[in-house]
Amino acid sequence: MKQILSILSCLALLFLSSCDQRSSEKERLENAISEFNQKQTVLETQTFYPETYTEIKTDSIISDTFKVSISNYSNMQKTIVLNEKPSVKTEASKAHRVFESDVLVAVQNKVIFEGHFSAVDFKNNNTSEFWKDATLEHIWVNQDQSDETQLLLGVSIVNPKSKAYKYYEMRIDHFGKQSIQLIEETS
Repeated sequence: MKQILSILSCLALLFLSSCDQRSSEKERLENAISEFNQKQTVLETQTFYPETYTEIKTDSIISDTFKVSISNYSNMQKTIVLNEKPSVKTEASKAHRVFESDVLVAVQNKVIFEGHFSAVDFKNNNTSEFWKDATLEHIWVNQDQSDETQLLLGVSIVNPKSKAYKYYEMRIDHFGKQSIQLIEETS
């Protein structure tokens, strides 16, 4: 009988020690997940338009007078942040690369005009919100309106955040004198 009593005592002790109010498996899993989430750092991602370096070169001859070389390209060092969408542990944003252009104009193999252009060159002390996030879209030769006395270049500037744009016309005569005029704009 003493043996049965000692066995029952051991079983009772074992049973009582297993009921010590420890957490359930579900609670342990929830605690582990919570602890893991607290240790995670913010993941920042950024997508770019265009994703890689982009360059478009065009060479034109107008009326056997003007030889024009235009290079429109993305500046990989400058961007315009379009939007930021932060969530709990990630921050994703989209960015538009800033574009710039190089223009070279020659008459009879003599360079009469050479310029590097970005949106800032067309701002003219204008404090409009448009210019805060504006970038040059591209410059091109307006072949329909150019002739042997003057070269007309179209200049498009866009604000990728507001989708507004400005269209300029740049005139260059055969001496290299230039004039710029705003033709159209949206806001």
